[in-house]
Amino acid sequence: MTVRFSKEGWLKAGLEQLTQLGPDGVKLANLCKAQGRTTGAFYFHFKDHAAFVADLIAYWEKTHTDDVMAASGAQAEQLNILVMDLDHRIEIAMRLFGYQNRMVGTKLAAIDEKRIGFLTSLHAQSAAIEAASARVLAELEYAAFVGTQMLWQNDLPAQGKKLGVAFDSLVAAYLKRTRVE
Repeated sequence: MTVRFSKEGWLKAGLEQLTQLGPDGVKLANLCKAQGRTTGAFYFHFKDHAAFVADLIAYWEKTHTDDVMAASGAQAEQLNILVMDLDHRIEIAMRLFGYQNRMVGTKLAAIDEKRIGFLTSLHAQSAAIEAASARVLAELEYAAFVGTQMLWQNDLPAQGKKLGVAFDSLVAAYLKRTRVE
């Protein structure tokens, strides 16, 4: 008897296919072929391909954003450790997918905003700075993070650590100028 492939199995497979083949990897035919499953098995869990893509983005958001933020305990150092443990190939592939698919791009922008908002709150709490300054700091940090993923895909831990030290120095200098008295 064949064991039914779970919905989460399809979503994990979707992220892996997206990582390996880019947006073409999540086309229905490619997904089914890679998993050795029929389209009927796919449609058991998803109304259509658009529903799968929406669920895929939601799954990625949960595993790569919500779960990470919750596990960090709102501690910047713990967040950095958790973020560096992520599979950054998925992050890069999702960004590429967002550039090619309007719905994915819209959702990606909302997830980016959620992440920046979380960083803003961390900076505001830990550095005792105004919300506007914390926001600028969060945007700068997130832009550096995304850029690091894109530029140093194969050496992210080393580059991330090196740039993290430089970023911390820049933040210290910035905080000297913007601290709330």
